[in-house]
Amino acid sequence: MPDTPHMINWPKAALTLQQGLEKDVIESSVLEHLHRAEHVLVACSGGADSVFLLCLLVARAEEIGLQLHVAHYNHRWRREESDADANFVESLAASFNLPFSSDTRPRKEAAFTETTARALRLDFLRRVAHLQHCDYIIFGHQLDDILETQLQRIARGCASDGLAAPRPVALFDKQPTHLRPLLDLRAGDIRRALQASKIPWREDRSNEDMSIARNSLRQQIIPDLGDAIGREPAIGAARSRRLLEEDAVALDLLARQYLPAAYTHAPTLDRVKLNAVPTALLRRALAEWLSGHGLLSSMGAPAMDRLVDSLRAEREQNRMSAGSHYILIDADTLSFEHQDAFDQLLELQPAVLGIGEALFLSTGAFIEAEALELTDTLRQQILSGKVDPLCEAIVAHPEESSLAVRAWQPGDRFHPLGAPGGKKLKDCFIDRRIPPAERKTLPLVLKTSQEVIWVPGFPPAESCKINLSTKRALRLTYQTRKPL
Repeated sequence: MPDTPHMINWPKAALTLQQGLEKDVIESSVLEHLHRAEHVLVACSGGADSVFLLCLLVARAEEIGLQLHVAHYNHRWRREESDADANFVESLAASFNLPFSSDTRPRKEAAFTETTARALRLDFLRRVAHLQHCDYIIFGHQLDDILETQLQRIARGCASDGLAAPRPVALFDKQPTHLRPLLDLRAGDIRRALQASKIPWREDRSNEDMSIARNSLRQQIIPDLGDAIGREPAIGAARSRRLLEEDAVALDLLARQYLPAAYTHAPTLDRVKLNAVPTALLRRALAEWLSGHGLLSSMGAPAMDRLVDSLRAEREQNRMSAGSHYILIDADTLSFEHQDAFDQLLELQPAVLGIGEALFLSTGAFIEAEALELTDTLRQQILSGKVDPLCEAIVAHPEESSLAVRAWQPGDRFHPLGAPGGKKLKDCFIDRRIPPAERKTLPLVLKTSQEVIWVPGFPPAESCKINLSTKRALRLTYQTRKPL
């Protein structure tokens, strides 16, 4: 529909829209919060969903008791068209006599990814909300957004918390609450209601770009899915979202009950108590604890998996890098400490590890090489993968009587067990998201030929694997701190 805001009596159009709706379309839990709210920030892109949202809130503002503030973030995705979007929303806010705030992506910010653009917009909205004393930010997400979000997150890998999004009410520590009133409405219903009330909106031509994942999902994959299963998948996805949110809330409640220290952001956590709960509760408690100490943003999914595995492992001590801090695991506790300048620059000094010897490294870590006679039980344990690569590797016994231990060097290559081939160790580190500071402290165990046979955190080298004919083996054990 043409976007001609100056030719419309917007207050009348908003009232017509509200009166034309067959039911109260605002999600019930959101409505409870709106009745408690006073100042709210409405995020408006100028698209159909957010224009519908703003008109609906304007029509009901006096009844509910709301003071609205409109905000728009210009990503500069489409240059002149993006500027026209901003002008449209500003004019719309003025027509409703509402205060308006806007910002434009700085040219230095390379925001041409969905993730970066979303982060910039959210940062802007939160800043405006704080300045305008708004306890709530209201978004125009609708029912069809749910399945798109779920599919993207399933592909990325996430727990029930992630699949329960977008939530109608999302609470944040020290940040405004996010409200999504339209999650019971379909995108098509919203557009038809706007057309019936002769309300214009802005069309985003980038929605036709199939190189953008969400567009491909919306226009190709989800319709094909519906055809394949013979039903509307978005309806089922919305119900799944509600059920997953119920599960997530219950798990959070249990995690708070069993691990309260994590939720009060205590400096240390009891490892025995952490290991006494199911992994689903452990992950939630760890995420809350890390978030409370400003460390969660430094922990990607692989790092979180490593932390959980380290806590569950029999190994007593470990240390992981998390931004400017180390996460420390010992026999009894989980804690963290700041990496001082020396520690960040500390590099592992070369050393020789004799078979049957223990070696204290310059980083304060400890590594040991122990010769083993392979029993059937031990062989089966190795072949079934019951060896923690974070702290241990069992390899075929080499011919030499000693091994070299040193830090990673540019050009080092490694062929881990089970991998299709070797590649640069730097690429292995990147794949595992091991921070550069931590790479400098990880010991490489090498043969005299300079072949890397193990790096803690990885399986041993393919060339040293144990098989059914192997008689003698070597156990390599690594601890990030000297044994107590």
